[in-house]
Amino acid sequence: MSNNKSIVYSERGILARYISSTSTHQRHQAKVLSLLDWIYRFGFTSTAVLEDLWELDRSVINRLLRRYCKEEVIEEMATFACRDKRIFLLKPKGIRMLEAFHNESLKYKVKRSTINFKTITHDLMVQSIVATGVNSGRYAFFYTESEQDKDAMGNRRRFDALVFDGSQMLGVEVEASSKTIPSRKDILKRYQQAIESKKVDSILLFSHRRRFIADAERIHNKLYDKSENQLDRTFFEKHIRYVYSKETIAHLYGKFWAH
Repeated sequence: MSNNKSIVYSERGILARYISSTSTHQRHQAKVLSLLDWIYRFGFTSTAVLEDLWELDRSVINRLLRRYCKEEVIEEMATFACRDKRIFLLKPKGIRMLEAFHNESLKYKVKRSTINFKTITHDLMVQSIVATGVNSGRYAFFYTESEQDKDAMGNRRRFDALVFDGSQMLGVEVEASSKTIPSRKDILKRYQQAIESKKVDSILLFSHRRRFIADAERIHNKLYDKSENQLDRTFFEKHIRYVYSKETIAHLYGKFWAH
């Protein structure tokens, strides 16, 4: 299977980019390719994320996932580290399918043994935010954490994701816990560097708990108040957005934390 139109790398995984006709077969192929590219870019995914990416009922998605597992393009991995109790990875056949479609060689480095179980739920929340945004058309394209370049010092700390909303490049950060004051200070310094170097225009802070967002904002305000920290309150208030949306918080909590 070859691609009759090139899909820009930063848009791969977005379902609408693969749909070229209304035929049932073509739309099915679009879903398969969207799924494979999404997993390739993020490393793994879950049913909950695909609900946001495709806007389909869970029962329909589960039926499709069973089919794709049977076709051996993806594999299911059981885990107690996320609410869905399973995630999905690419299999060699799925990688070959992508290589044929994009007409390029691809290297998928994720293995069962390389999955960090401690961060699975956090990573899936990031995927959910990106998936919801690209599905609604709010975000035109995105970059995952692993696709971002290291900074000039070679630091590994990057944004959880980068998304483009049509006019600005936004850094997406998901807070899954409270952080110490020194950690927050270090994070603000890195935010400032990213903004001043034009890597991002603004930064969005999300969480499944309102208190984690409020805690980040509270500590930031304390840090601004101390002149020795050299953190300009006006600068950061212009560029950092705390996402207190009740709908978004409830969505993340309900999909990835509620039992």
